Amino acid sequence: MENSINLPKKNSLISSLKWKTTVLMATLSLSFLAATNPASADENSALKNAGITATSLEGGTDSFFGSLEKIVYLVMAVGGIWAVIWIIIGGMLLSGSGSNAQKRTAGMGAIMVAAVGVYVIYKAYTIAGWAVNIGA
Repeated sequence: MENSINLPKKNSLISSLKWKTTVLMATLSLSFLAATNPASADENSALKNAGITATSLEGGTDSFFGSLEKIVYLVMAVGGIWAVIWIIIGGMLLSGSGSNAQKRTAGMGAIMVAAVGVYVIYKAYTIAGWAVNIGA
């Protein structure tokens, strides 16, 4: 005699929970998006109401964009030093690899990733200018 208990199948229970969770998350996401309304105010009047003038945005070394420009240059300098360090480490791994293919691959990978990093650093001012409209 077998003792058989009718339990729900594990796969159907899991898929049912996944479906309920998906529907719940979709409903919550849609209700959040419906509740938030993008600002439709004029940009110039919003800046004026906040006390921000054109001279405080564009003029002098104490301006907002002047400070942002300094931060971009600092990040570029730190990233450049970091990239040079990794190019040196990659060169050391490559030169010390001998016939070990894993070390040779690690060295080439470090040099290639550092080279991509140098390019991103080179374009950092353009990227920041695109994101915040500070660059030309």
